[in-house]
Amino acid sequence: MHVALFTDFHPATLGGVQTAMRSLCDGLRRLGHRVTVFCPPAPGSVSSDADTVVLGALPFAMSNGLPVVLPTRANRRRIDAAFAERGPIDIVHALTTYGCGISGARAARRHGIPIVQTMQSRDDTVIEQYSPAPYLSALIMRWAHGWFVPLRGRPVFDGDGRVARLAWRPLVAQAQAADRVIVPTRHFARRVADHGVDRPIRVVSNGIDDALLDRVRAEDGASANADTPLRALWCGRLSAEKRPLEAIEVVRSVEECTLDVYGSGPLADRASAAVAEADLGGRVRLHGEVGQADCLRAMRTHDVLLLTSDCDTQGMVLLEAMAMGLPVVYCDPELSETVPAEGGVRAPDRSVRSLAAVLKDLARNPTRLHAMRSALAAHADEPRQSRHITAILAVYTEALAATEPAGGAVRARRGGGPQR
Repeated sequence: MHVALFTDFHPATLGGVQTAMRSLCDGLRRLGHRVTVFCPPAPGSVSSDADTVVLGALPFAMSNGLPVVLPTRANRRRIDAAFAERGPIDIVHALTTYGCGISGARAARRHGIPIVQTMQSRDDTVIEQYSPAPYLSALIMRWAHGWFVPLRGRPVFDGDGRVARLAWRPLVAQAQAADRVIVPTRHFARRVADHGVDRPIRVVSNGIDDALLDRVRAEDGASANADTPLRALWCGRLSAEKRPLEAIEVVRSVEECTLDVYGSGPLADRASAAVAEADLGGRVRLHGEVGQADCLRAMRTHDVLLLTSDCDTQGMVLLEAMAMGLPVVYCDPELSETVPAEGGVRAPDRSVRSLAAVLKDLARNPTRLHAMRSALAAHADEPRQSRHITAILAVYTEALAATEPAGGAVRARRGGGPQR
């Protein structure tokens, strides 16, 4: 089949969503399916391949550095022309809920094509905790999204504050506009359903490209350091919701620990300043932006992954650590679904003090790391994309089967709760 993927991240950029997207594309293509990606332009002079359609972006970015795409008439014409030239399109799969995801939902509606929506953004937590103006940001997003994807009915807001109420409305509207919804974890499936989404929901984990995983594992590499100092690794986008500055502060208070930070983003300068001001240059190293393969290689030479984020739905870096047998220190209780039992340690809370206490204990009791690696070994192949692609294709098939002709393709509306 021919799948049109809509995403607010260019495939050539780095990040968890992007690596999951590239793995999905590779997995589909390896099975003989065709994939065309619709996305914003990449920063700089990165050129797109023949299977990528770049949509027009506004001349400014969001606070996290992402380009802003709106479903303008120009973008509509560009999408419709691509559908005509490259068609037929069998399935539209929107991976995000922002401008490109909105464009995908509207394009599917115009062309009578079934649409699958992936939901994996905890916008309510991100906006509420890390936006400089939470209420205004949530209000603007709710208004802008509602202009293009109206929501019929009222979402369920039990226990939500006013910011969370506004932040959830676009998420619910985007999901309700789809024929099928995919989420990466059971806990997020429950959260989505609890907020009133009645589309059929399927839990399908993100995955790592099999060929990449096999290639990195086959390389010669140094084993993790068994002696002190404890070698911690942090990997992700250097933005407020990922809490890289807190990671540096954690290691600052654990003298028997070093930290390697992989990633770039809007907080890169502040991270450099934090290292310099605390005179941590000997223990904290900022490596900048690296590819997924380099991140996997780095995991082979470290003792523990330090994950300070408290608003990930699943976290590709967790799947990568699992695949490479790297123990995890984290703080978000909902991520316990992804971290195998005995394969990591969850701090009692998100504070720097609690995370530092965990690292201190591991530095002084390194035998715990051996037990954690042994526990992870049994789960090393679970993140392979090949283990999840069949479930994705099943969702596509269900969406196609639910399409009923009525003067053209009309998408069926059937309720349903989370499915495993």
